[in-house]
Amino acid sequence: MLMTAKLPLPHLGLFLGSLVWIIALFLPVFHTTNGVVMGYWVLATGWMGFMVFQFAWYANLLELLGILLISRHPNWAMGLAVAGILLAGQAFWFEEIPRDTGTMHVVRLGLGFWLWYVGLLLITFSVIFGVHDDET
Repeated sequence: MLMTAKLPLPHLGLFLGSLVWIIALFLPVFHTTNGVVMGYWVLATGWMGFMVFQFAWYANLLELLGILLISRHPNWAMGLAVAGILLAGQAFWFEEIPRDTGTMHVVRLGLGFWLWYVGLLLITFSVIFGVHDDET
């Protein structure tokens, strides 16, 4: 009999979510009046958003913590992942991005933004359903 290994759905979701998240780094996230803002730039500088009450970047950390805690602290993992996706939603409201010489006004969201958010959604659902699978 031929045995095939079946990858559990939550693991596949984590893999695909992470892959989509990484792809988003190399695509335009915001189209602004000054040009495009790439995902890697947002990743490198987004931590400073707390100074202007833009906290969506921290959703990345909450999702990572959710993944890391899934096996030992499943309730914390689910809570952090859900909090992460809610916090990421703040990025839909960004109208301008501050910089040292003024501000860049966001004209529209780029493909990188949408892939980043879809990646976080996949990761969140994978954490939630991964916790459910571990409990059965």
